[in-house]
Amino acid sequence: MTVESIKQSQLQFWNSPDALDQYAYSSKPAFLYPGELPILGLFRDRWPSVRMLDIGVGAGRTAQYFAELTPHYVGIDFAPKMIEACQRRFAGRWPRAVFQEGDASDLKEHADNTYDLVLFSFNGIDCMPYEQRQRTLAEMQRVCKPGGRVVFSSHNLFCIPLIPKFQFTAHPMRLKEELTRWLQVQRRNPPVEQAMAGPHVEYDDGNIGANRLFFIRPEAQAADLRAMGLEVTAMYANHGHELRTEGDGHDPRVSWVYYYCLKG
Repeated sequence: MTVESIKQSQLQFWNSPDALDQYAYSSKPAFLYPGELPILGLFRDRWPSVRMLDIGVGAGRTAQYFAELTPHYVGIDFAPKMIEACQRRFAGRWPRAVFQEGDASDLKEHADNTYDLVLFSFNGIDCMPYEQRQRTLAEMQRVCKPGGRVVFSSHNLFCIPLIPKFQFTAHPMRLKEELTRWLQVQRRNPPVEQAMAGPHVEYDDGNIGANRLFFIRPEAQAADLRAMGLEVTAMYANHGHELRTEGDGHDPRVSWVYYYCLKG
């Protein structure tokens, strides 16, 4: 598939009513995932002056938190329906907050060295093939100020052995959904050993329509970031525990990793 055909497939999913409903979190109060909580300590008492770019803002989960902390907030998403949802949902709530459609791999509307914090949360970057993903990371580095922070999360290659396993549930509807997911995973992916042979792979976990996601070894991702001029100062597992050794990131229970980067 070409980058454009992948983008159209992704747009079809993320603009769908099911995706809008699933990622609105309208029944929950504002929250961050455990691996995102350390972001709060990056700027401590500086939040009122922090300029933030929130990429892949979706229906506004992270906006509910960060647009309250800083008056210099810009949230972008490549799915127009997601941005429309944010504009309706938060109309008048934060007068200086901006929600706009945007392509993370081409941030041409954002100048060099503009933001103190550039966030791409909840594995949104994994919806892209490798080349587009690399352009996105380079763009995030470009618009971040020297001394600023780039934070994003990405699926861990080492969790792949758990994905093909069938998760039984007694709930009839959820059992049907799990069976559908399991069959899709079996049909659309190579054997686990083959999928894990390289530093990264595109793999279908059965959760975002017919789209594959990007999974990468944490040490390979850290090496890519260093080559771009970003220092990885910390890595956190999806459940919030800091990954202090390479072996920590090889635990299959670490489904995704949060990368905390400093631009020198």
